[in-house]
Amino acid sequence: WELLNQSVQAQVFQEHPYHWPVIGYEDDMKNWKQADLERYFKTYYAPNNCVVVVSGAVKMADVKALAEKYLEPNPAQPEPPKVFAVEPPQTGERRILVKKDVATPYLYIAYRAPQAKSDDYYSLILLSDILSRGKTSRLYSSLVDKKQLATSVFVNYDESFDPTTFNFYAVTNKGVNEIDVEKAIYEEIGKIAKEGITDNELQKVRNQKLIEFYRHVETIDGKSNNIGTYEVFFGDYKKM
Repeated sequence: WELLNQSVQAQVFQEHPYHWPVIGYEDDMKNWKQADLERYFKTYYAPNNCVVVVSGAVKMADVKALAEKYLEPNPAQPEPPKVFAVEPPQTGERRILVKKDVATPYLYIAYRAPQAKSDDYYSLILLSDILSRGKTSRLYSSLVDKKQLATSVFVNYDESFDPTTFNFYAVTNKGVNEIDVEKAIYEEIGKIAKEGITDNELQKVRNQKLIEFYRHVETIDGKSNNIGTYEVFFGDYKKM
């Protein structure tokens, strides 16, 4: 999946920095110098560019003392350069074929989608679960269970600072042409576009999200992760 994912993202984002993998390509890594890594670390891992979340049976005075001990000695750095690049409108479909030795073909479809702060973010998160979460989800039920076109199918849509992609992944079943899997995915998307979703589907994913949220905040790590995610991607942890 890594090679296919990198190849598709490079096609989707031709001007925006999302074009590149997080740590770059292998050739980039082979040519890194220590000075390059030190400059990057100094710029982006400065205390004025981080969000620290402390959860647990702690007192504010103790947290402050730890921050003064471990963070205060590290001087603030100039603000990292802002990303002004905006991916231009896409004027047509883009396709890419990646050749690799696999048991059956892999399929990856990416649609341009909004960033985390968009009003549509939560709707797309729920749609993602309706499409592929669990064996009763639309894609699994149709492609894997009933038609047996794929051995696995899932949708992914993550938080991001800038417009990103809403992604469909599938592994074709033995003897199945990937084009048939692609058509079946479009068919399920078309049904939702034409008919919408049912009240039961919406209530189901709402219940799943609520249970998932409470499971996360049951643990110290989960509390910290949720608070940090909302502070970083949504601008305010109180939106959690």
